Parts: sequence; C-alpha cells; structure tokens
Amino acid sequence: MSVSALRAGYIPSFDITSSVDPLATLTGMLATGAYSATVVGPLLSLQWADFVPRFPRTRFVLVDAPPPGTGAPPNAVFLTFDRTAAFRQAGRAAGKTLATGSASEAVAGILSSEASGLTPQESDAFARGVADVHSGALPIEQTLAASADPKDIRAAVAQMRSEGVTIFLLGLGERDPDGLEAVRDAGARAVVSDWQSSRALPSAVVASVEEDVTAGIRLALRALRAGTPRVAGPVSVVGGKKI
Repeated sequence: MSVSALRAGYIPSFDITSSVDPLATLTGMLATGAYSATVVGPLLSLQWADFVPRFPRTRFVLVDAPPPGTGAPPNAVFLTFDRTAAFRQAGRAAGKTLATGSASEAVAGILSSEASGLTPQESDAFARGVADVHSGALPIEQTLAASADPKDIRAAVAQMRSEGVTIFLLGLGERDPDGLEAVRDAGARAVVSDWQSSRALPSAVVASVEEDVTAGIRLALRALRAGTPRVAGPVSVVGGKKI
C-alpha cells in the first residue's frame, strides 16, 4: 500500500482508529489538515456521509462502501469488490471435486451465520457454479446465529456431514477459521474467502475467493487524480495453486 501511495504522489502514514469511537478519532485526525488523501476501510467507510462532506479539501478512498445512486461527493472514490462471478467460479471448482469423488450421493453445503459477510447473491452464484458441472442435489444450507461458537459450528458441520455434504461454502465471518477446522476434522473440504494471507489448513481448502485490496487501493488512488468516482477492485479465486 505504501508503494502504491508513493507512486500516486502521496506520502503514506498509517493510523488505527479507536475502537471506542472510530468516527471521532478519524474526524479529529482530518481536522488537523495534515492529510490530502485518506483511505477509509470498512465498516467506518459506510459512514462516509458523516465525514466526507465536512472535509472537502481532503480526498477519500472508501473501501467496501456502496456508492450512492446520485450525488456522489466530488472528493471521494468508492472502491467496491463484486465477488459474485468469483463465487460461481469457486462453485464450479467444488462441483468438479464432487463429480470426481467416489460417493455419487455427495453434495455441497452452505454453512453461514447471521454475522456473515456472504450475500444471498454470492450464495446463489456458488450454487449455480456447482450445478454447472455437477448434476447432484442442490446445496444443503444452514444458517447459525451470530453468537454461534466453535461448539455450535462443529455440531452444524457434523449434522450436514450426516446429510452427505462433503464440500462446504463457509460464510461464518470471523468464525471462518473455526469452521474450516471443523470441516477438516470431519473429513470434508471447504470453499472460503480471503484465506490466502494465512493459508491455514490448505489440504481442507478447495478454493478461496480473494479480494485484492492492495491492487484495488492502487487503482483508487489513480482514480482520485483522474476524478473517477467509482472503482471495481480485482477479485480472484485461488486454491492450493491458482485455479
């Protein structure tokens, strides 16, 4: 990110906002006038209307903030990542794995929680991807409460395994690592997201949908100078090796 900022003509600095009141921390920083451009990540970027108009001389990159339909502020670039096509590709990878497995009745499953960042469109795309290459049953779905703990996750995985699920799409938010471990221990595999930075339990991962945030910010910093209000960040699908 530092290299991207320097190449775009900015001297980078990094600040971590207070977890108590991140908006107040951010506006306090901006009030110093020391920042000509600021990258704001989620979830604070969703509150852009509370700070972007107040600092018209500062330019902003707003990560994962949906742009408004009309009236986008002239001093901001909205950087978003459309993962739908990538989840369909990951579904095809899962479907191919199912089709080549020894159990003809094996199916995919979608295990998510109310705290998941997985959208219905992404789940549907995964299911369509599986169906593109595998003629088996539709994925079995189960949604856990936002408060689900590792014990709850293991119980859900065990139940879905008993129903024939051998590949899981995990959408458990911060609990994805617990889900991946439970899936591995149950003798199954998973499709996950944003896994590449840790590469944990690679033998249990069929594919991972990855947002290239660094490349997206690089594009957004260029867009700031060009006056482009919206940028689509790159999304890819990786596994143990690139798919």
